[in-house]
Amino acid sequence: MIIKNKSKRKIILSFLNLTAQQDINTISTNDIIDNANISRGTFYNHFKNKIDIIRYIEKSISTSLDEKFAEVNSEYNNFFYVLTEKVCPLIYHDREFIKILYNFYEPQLFSFLQEHYAKFLIPYFAHYDEKKYGVPKYFAMSFFFRVILDAVLSWISQPIPASPEEFKNIFYKLINTSMTEMCGIVIRQ
Repeated sequence: MIIKNKSKRKIILSFLNLTAQQDINTISTNDIIDNANISRGTFYNHFKNKIDIIRYIEKSISTSLDEKFAEVNSEYNNFFYVLTEKVCPLIYHDREFIKILYNFYEPQLFSFLQEHYAKFLIPYFAHYDEKKYGVPKYFAMSFFFRVILDAVLSWISQPIPASPEEFKNIFYKLINTSMTEMCGIVIRQ
């Protein structure tokens, strides 16, 4: 996330620093102002409150992600390439800001991301056969999207996440291997 305005960057980085030390809900505007070593006027020239900071972070990251996902071609056959080669490095770079969004919006963030990005998975289910798998298509699509999103969020929420290149290898292994195979168990109905 690139923040060109120095005062705004100072406020956001102060907020980021505070979130590493305490729960988001306990951080006050005064805490941010004091930590950033700025005047009240400077803070209020840029933001109304901490929710406004969070919304700014959300909008900035969402815009960056949308720009990368715009590179997915109309046949969607390069979705995983764009995800692992273009989006994951961006997520890695902005990981601390994404952690703020995840911690603050956890239930809503999942829904937002699913509504916003699940469209890229629809083509992969064009030939899905509900009779063959015995699972409704909408459920299989939702499950698959959540597996992808959980993998990304699990990666980025680590204290020291693997590099995007390392994560790409982990991600492909996870996606291409069944859970029962990984665990060495057989689950029978």
